[in-house]
Amino acid sequence: MAATKLMEVEDLKVRFKTENGYVSTVNGVTFSILEGETLAIVGESGSGKSVTSLALMGILPSNGEVYEGEMTFKDKDLRKLSKKEYRGLRGKEISMIFQEPMTALNPVFTIGFQLRETIILHFKMKKEQAHQRGIEMLQLVGIPDAEKVMTRFPHQLSGGMRQRVMIAIALSCNPSLLIADEPTTALDVTIQAQILTLMRNLKKNSNTSIMIITHDLGVVAEIADRVIVMYAGEVVEEAPVYELFENPMHPYTKGLMASIPKVHDVVDDLYSIEGTVPNPADMPAGCKFHPRCPLASAECTKIRPELKQMNEQHAVRCIKV
Repeated sequence: MAATKLMEVEDLKVRFKTENGYVSTVNGVTFSILEGETLAIVGESGSGKSVTSLALMGILPSNGEVYEGEMTFKDKDLRKLSKKEYRGLRGKEISMIFQEPMTALNPVFTIGFQLRETIILHFKMKKEQAHQRGIEMLQLVGIPDAEKVMTRFPHQLSGGMRQRVMIAIALSCNPSLLIADEPTTALDVTIQAQILTLMRNLKKNSNTSIMIITHDLGVVAEIADRVIVMYAGEVVEEAPVYELFENPMHPYTKGLMASIPKVHDVVDDLYSIEGTVPNPADMPAGCKFHPRCPLASAECTKIRPELKQMNEQHAVRCIKV
């Protein structure tokens, strides 16, 4: 039996107002997330990954807006929700672990206050019940001496502990979809492994769907079922995780794969993709990757490739494939 689609995003376009007019940073992104699935979105900084997640959560900065496309969650049209309806959904049905655990928690409130706030808002619990639920959530994410941690302020915890607190807050209302934006950044490898194990267990025990945003292909291999590769605000490749690693088709994806250091390789220089992600205010014509692409020809500078299906599950945006 086919899995149910929890979230559908169709031709999503996001732009920001600047002094020089509007700049588009997400340009027609389409994907879906199935119930109980872990979808990874990968790409360099500036590829539009985090902006896509903020659009889904309805928390774009004040100068940003979704100006085209559809976002559907459990048959609800997210673009038609009022601010009050979005607040009721956010945190309860869709939760997010933000980048930068060092700054995402409010420094002037205790961990207990920040946990209780979410639980009381969505479950209408009394303070004592919410406090107990908060302790249980901290224990769930493997924080020792949870009662004492409830009384601490963020600056009194290590980065790894703060990241776990962020996950505890995100999971406290049993969301159907967890969006994790670089959840292992700035953590040592031991804590990274624990966070990934925690997310795997969450999916296994609660059938929670996870959308993980990362530039770390090691994390992708560890946790994802399906992968979307983004570049310059577009999806350039989509495939199941095993197929993507076995048979990457887009030159950008191949470049990302080649950039992963191999333990057994002894080399003088690590491979890197030439150049940088283009400025959204000054996108190249044709294929947006052509200035950095080893396969680029004159044709690539003129034609914007469509995302084409190579088989039932694998799609690529490249005229050379």
